Amino acid sequence: MLRAWEILAAIAAVAIVSFVLGKRHARRLQRSRRIHVDKYKLKKRHADIELEVFGSREVVQAIQAYAKTNHVSTEAAMKQARQYLREIVPKFNLLAYYRFGAPIARALMYFLYWVVVERTALRDFNERATKGTVVYVINHRSNADYVLVAHMLFKFISLSYAVGEWARVWPLNHVFKWFGAYFIRRRYREPMYHAVLSNFVQTITRNGVTQGIFIEGGLSRDGAFRKPKIGMLDYIVTSKRDPEFTAPLHIIPTSINYDRVLEDRNLTDELLGREDRATKTEKLRTTFQFLFKNSLRSLFRRFKRYGYAVVTFGTPISVDEFIGRHPAVLAADFEQRKPDLQRLADEVMNEISAAAPITPVPLAARIFGEHPAREIPEEQIVQAIARYRERWSSRVWTLRETTPAEIWIAARDLLLFRHLIEAVDGGWRWNPEELLLRDFYANSLLTFDEVKRRGWPERAVMPEEALAAAG
Repeated sequence: MLRAWEILAAIAAVAIVSFVLGKRHARRLQRSRRIHVDKYKLKKRHADIELEVFGSREVVQAIQAYAKTNHVSTEAAMKQARQYLREIVPKFNLLAYYRFGAPIARALMYFLYWVVVERTALRDFNERATKGTVVYVINHRSNADYVLVAHMLFKFISLSYAVGEWARVWPLNHVFKWFGAYFIRRRYREPMYHAVLSNFVQTITRNGVTQGIFIEGGLSRDGAFRKPKIGMLDYIVTSKRDPEFTAPLHIIPTSINYDRVLEDRNLTDELLGREDRATKTEKLRTTFQFLFKNSLRSLFRRFKRYGYAVVTFGTPISVDEFIGRHPAVLAADFEQRKPDLQRLADEVMNEISAAAPITPVPLAARIFGEHPAREIPEEQIVQAIARYRERWSSRVWTLRETTPAEIWIAARDLLLFRHLIEAVDGGWRWNPEELLLRDFYANSLLTFDEVKRRGWPERAVMPEEALAAAG
């Protein structure tokens, strides 16, 4: 009979062999696919990150202020700052990212959607741009954005993106860190935390780590663009204060739209003030239940994809050129640089808006929103789609459907499946009990300027000025 120590030794030996073979396999994978991995994403560079972050005058002063304010020793304040940094810094795992992350992301997205990634603008940029740091700035429609964004760039580069506290639940916290994500605490006002976070972001930016940030800060409750947050943008831009950071810094505006946002009912409920009391664990359990039920449906061929999930790219923005035009954006005082940061954020949002893809369900929702009190003949719906195709010819229509009639059929099937429209004498009408979802999807086609003119509080109805403009 084996003794306990012999069993433990055998387990340890298997673990060590698996670890060594895993690392070798990861290195072979990197060489065979010629994968570029930013050195500051690798675990062995964590000491370099810590050295740069805690060598910052801003962080040193923040630690001293924390010790004084909270009546603790400098050592205790330093310990807390190190804990913040450990919480933020990812634990990138090449094997997990490319052997597990890529197949899972691809399988999940193609299970749920018809995925389209329009990379023309990105290819043009890569062909003419000089080597430097790239930051993808993305609008935020769904928590599925993280998986979709990861999927769209797996073949090109590993992306580090900022995720909120919702992902800090086991086992998602480990998975996201393995994939190179770093956690940020939203609405957490502690100055020392923000000093550590800003210096971490500036460190990886200066060292060429490709990042992705969701500039709106949170999910849209009414489907329209939210007011852009400038905090993360500030951290990235002010990395250019370092005179040794001479490499180009580019922002790639990235736009996402769906025919179905998985959380749409929860989001519109929150818009009405119904507080979401679900815990992180409950939300995770709901997600797994959702995937399990739809997996069963797929086995019995009863599952239908939720339409399109489309990613497009706007015109890249050179941060260096923006600084040349607006040098105050690097001012030491935040209030002094805030107007130019807001100007840059608006410029990014306008590019995201210009690149926003048109998908069948939001287009149909907009048309039904223009006729809220009566049914619409099918022929009139098709004619309205044709008019929008002509009016919005400069916008992105990356669809398999090539005619207005085909676009309407694609939207109609999805809307009928969810009981969002009803067949009536003379045509179709939107289900009167689902008007919030109508406006949620219709609002996704509003431009950033239209949303900005109406004001930022999220609304449960489409703005009258947008309906008037639709003619």
